[in-house]
Amino acid sequence: MRLQPVPADELEASWWRRNEPRFRLTDEARLSALRRSVFTDAVDLVKPGRPIKVTTYVFAAGGVDVDAMHTLLGQHARDRGWAVDRERFTDKPVRGPLPIRPQFHSACRRASCGYVDGVLTTGRNAMPSNVEAYEAYLRWLHRHGAFVAFPKPNIGGPEWTGQ
Repeated sequence: MRLQPVPADELEASWWRRNEPRFRLTDEARLSALRRSVFTDAVDLVKPGRPIKVTTYVFAAGGVDVDAMHTLLGQHARDRGWAVDRERFTDKPVRGPLPIRPQFHSACRRASCGYVDGVLTTGRNAMPSNVEAYEAYLRWLHRHGAFVAFPKPNIGGPEWTGQ
């Protein structure tokens, strides 16, 4: 796990007097653990015998072959025994101060409404970069029994495996 020191001004008085460093998870490590927990809880809600149904989402930054990425994500889902929804979502970067991802929001809405169990996407870089926004999406999906999952490349093994 990735840890970061807790600033002295955030320590309780009794801890600070001991003059020992205190550590906590980084935001990314905390959100990664939350995403895995949301995934596990949502999968546990799926009735036995029913395949998990996902939609795919791609954030098409800088030269990404959108169709190929959706195909890889779909193949990863099918390799796990999941069903892939026919609707897929793609955002392209927009110039400006905030990266806007309306299609990611639509994919999450589809999951939160129960049409699919989760959103399968390429990785953390496809999620909102703002920590608070990403956490809000994870908690929103958790309240609706849905998840966001990332495939992991496995060097030397099948092309895409893991959660």
